[in-house]
Amino acid sequence: MHMRVVSMQIKQELVEGFKSASTAGIEKLLNEPGVVSTALLQQVNFPSHFFFIEVYTSLDAYNEHLKSECYLDWQKQVGLLLDEAAVSMEYAPIYPPEDAWVHEPAQS
Repeated sequence: MHMRVVSMQIKQELVEGFKSASTAGIEKLLNEPGVVSTALLQQVNFPSHFFFIEVYTSLDAYNEHLKSECYLDWQKQVGLLLDEAAVSMEYAPIYPPEDAWVHEPAQS
């Protein structure tokens, strides 16, 4: 399993555009092979700060996602909305344990 948390600071005046572009991208992402789960979180007291939580079946599945049309289109749309460079870090699941995660893409 491969898990990432991506921290992004968006220009305040562009937050709604970021949310719109990201929601559309997430819907496509969930249909990619190897995607277990994803979530986009907006910080309540700092609404231009976001976290993406992404879970893939493997590092290979994540690397394939980085080459996908879904990701590349999203990057083009969102790249200009960033107020600073995004920070992406890999994490390991503690709870629920890795074997408790569903390893099938979400059905739309």
